[in-house]
Amino acid sequence: MTIGQATTAVLSLLMLASLPWPGKGQEPAVVRRTGEHRIPFIARDGAVYVQARVNGTRVILLLDTGAVWTTFSLKSVPTHSAGSRITINMAKGTVPAFRLAVGLTLGESSVKEEHCSFRQEAIVGDFNFGAADGVVGLDILSSFKSVTLDFENSVLILEER
Repeated sequence: MTIGQATTAVLSLLMLASLPWPGKGQEPAVVRRTGEHRIPFIARDGAVYVQARVNGTRVILLLDTGAVWTTFSLKSVPTHSAGSRITINMAKGTVPAFRLAVGLTLGESSVKEEHCSFRQEAIVGDFNFGAADGVVGLDILSSFKSVTLDFENSVLILEER
């Protein structure tokens, strides 16, 4: 039986979403410092994922220190309003996309130190991120004094400047 790419992507997302997320209901092993956000992550298949919200919609994002821009699929951020049209050059050709302002919150907790919110310009296009809905790039990560991946506690630590 052959499974299409869309079906495979949906099944991957469902499987990833059903995994227990570290940090939920657990006390952190490390004391929080002022100006520090501790966001639970899951490391899977050589990648790091965080739960987030973009324009109020729950998404799973891939942390990618090699990505210059934070980027979302059209499925996770429909482009009802026309943003700046751009063309993204990729290895397999060009992809039309938009540069849009989005509301982004990394982390799902209501505890202030366990999430971080932004109003951010992002790239939105017909992209396939496998098990993720988008990518958190250096445009966000470099806005912090430091970014630490604590693999022992499965926590992304973002220290404000």
